[in-house]
Amino acid sequence: MSSGRTASGAGGAGHPRRREPAPVSGALAVCVAGARGRLGSLVCEAVAAAPDLNLSATLVRGQRASEVLSGATLDVLVDVSLAPASRQLVPLALELGIATVVGTSGLSGSDLEAMDQASRRAGVGALVVPNFSLGAVLQMQAAAAIAPHLPCRRLLETHHPAKRDAPSATALATAAAVAAATGGHAPAITSERREGCVARQELRFGDEAEQLTLVHEVADRRAYLPGVLLAVRRVRSLRGLHQGLAAVLEC
Repeated sequence: MSSGRTASGAGGAGHPRRREPAPVSGALAVCVAGARGRLGSLVCEAVAAAPDLNLSATLVRGQRASEVLSGATLDVLVDVSLAPASRQLVPLALELGIATVVGTSGLSGSDLEAMDQASRRAGVGALVVPNFSLGAVLQMQAAAAIAPHLPCRRLLETHHPAKRDAPSATALATAAAVAAATGGHAPAITSERREGCVARQELRFGDEAEQLTLVHEVADRRAYLPGVLLAVRRVRSLRGLHQGLAAVLEC
């Protein structure tokens, strides 16, 4: 879902030295990667405005991730860059003892496995969130509740043309939730890219006699910010890699 610009590679000589997280008391020190992107710039504004958070560093194209992350005492990294950068950046941050919230699309199963292993080795939390919208989480939960009773016939996801991955991570997660609730019956996903659209997902249940439709639509990327801030505040309570905003809703 994220659309930030990629940070440069997480290079640096040798292995980074792991630092212990800063004390929980006081404002959490946050770094935002992809800080000049459409979502990243909004995340920076939201973090800077929150009284319990401190925007301590940002990471943008052309900077060395190892220098930025090791040059400040950080509690949480929010990565809303692009997948090629995340593959290096997230394990590096975890190795440094920095809890990490990932909003990057296009990560593979092997990417997630590497992040999980790095998180467990370091003993810090990592959270990969396909969609920071609270409404999207509720739609996914509703779909899983409905599907055992009315078959899901359609899942249509629509995003802006700049979104590179199709189907979206949100659509894949929703289809997986429906499959888990129905013994493996996942709906087919149709993807569209359309000018003027931020994000929209529609699920249609039932048959010719009865239909139920769930639609979630984001008109402004600021809809993602409450979920981002929730994840930032709660990711340090996790250990290992967790997926989805629901992992911290009940913390």
